[in-house]
Amino acid sequence: MDQASDPEPRIRLTSGTLRRAAIVSVQLLVVLVLLWALRNVVQHLSYVLIPLLVALLLTAMLEPLVGWLCRHRWPRPLAAFAALLAGLVVAGGIVTFVVIAIIQGWDELRQRVSESIGQIQQWLAGSPFHLGGNLLDRVRQWLEGNQSAVVSQAMGAFTTVGSVLVGLLLALVLLLMFLYDGPKMWHGILRLWRPGAREMVDQAGRRAFHGIVQYVWVTALVALIDAIGIGIGLAVVGVPLTVPLAALVFLGGFVPYVGAVVSGFLAVAVTLVSNGWVSALIILGVVLAVQQLEGQVLQPILQGNVSRLHPVIVLLALVVGGTEGGIAGVLFAVPVVAAFRAVVLTVAEHRAREQT
Repeated sequence: MDQASDPEPRIRLTSGTLRRAAIVSVQLLVVLVLLWALRNVVQHLSYVLIPLLVALLLTAMLEPLVGWLCRHRWPRPLAAFAALLAGLVVAGGIVTFVVIAIIQGWDELRQRVSESIGQIQQWLAGSPFHLGGNLLDRVRQWLEGNQSAVVSQAMGAFTTVGSVLVGLLLALVLLLMFLYDGPKMWHGILRLWRPGAREMVDQAGRRAFHGIVQYVWVTALVALIDAIGIGIGLAVVGVPLTVPLAALVFLGGFVPYVGAVVSGFLAVAVTLVSNGWVSALIILGVVLAVQQLEGQVLQPILQGNVSRLHPVIVLLALVVGGTEGGIAGVLFAVPVVAAFRAVVLTVAEHRAREQT
């Protein structure tokens, strides 16, 4: 058969094809190297970057209050100080209220947990496992045998608490600076770019910050509604430590999807241990109803299309952030991705306008 009549298409690897493939490969390697270098830099500077990101998120939460006060003829330094003071008062009041609730409900919870553990031991003694009533004695013996390891872990926890306090102090200082002098800082950053690119950078930065502001406020509002709904259910059923569990639900709301599931599971678990399986089933139904209300009604209405991310992107961001940055990575993953999305969209729109 003649070669020209061969029905199978053949790809000729010309020098141009190989050259383009080599260029793409080199570009891909450069991107991977840059990502690896960025990862190492972030890990080594985490003691600075984490307070910086915390300050940026808190700035996104308090900046609307500062802007409102400035529009009512407050001097910006006074408005920044007032917003910071209001934030500290609200946060301190919530923490104090939760701690008092824990202290007041701890004895009742401990008594109910002890009764539940006794019932579990009786069940285990009569079950096919025949574990008997020495289960807690074995746990106690293990703790006594590993006392040094427990003590060393406790000392490590104290060290971690000290680092957290230093980071919080740095975050508060940065927060005050951002609230007081944020616009001047931003104008200074814009001067670093060439004049032709300043407008695009300004639009991208403002759009990214607006996306973070919207994300923080919508997340806080949805988490508050979740905490109120589940907290009412816990109070009606009569679960001890209702307020701390509701506060945990609120904090879990800042971790999309995963946080709501974990905090809801803990609420159901505490209810099961303290009040029994009937109350636990009731709380499980309340948790599922509140989460359905959140996912199907509240978030689509409140969040809109400005900072909405596909669930796949959110889950991948949480996995990568948690793997590389632990708890801090989980908390900051979605806001960073939302800001990056806003920047990419702004640059793409700007270039599209230039080509038309």
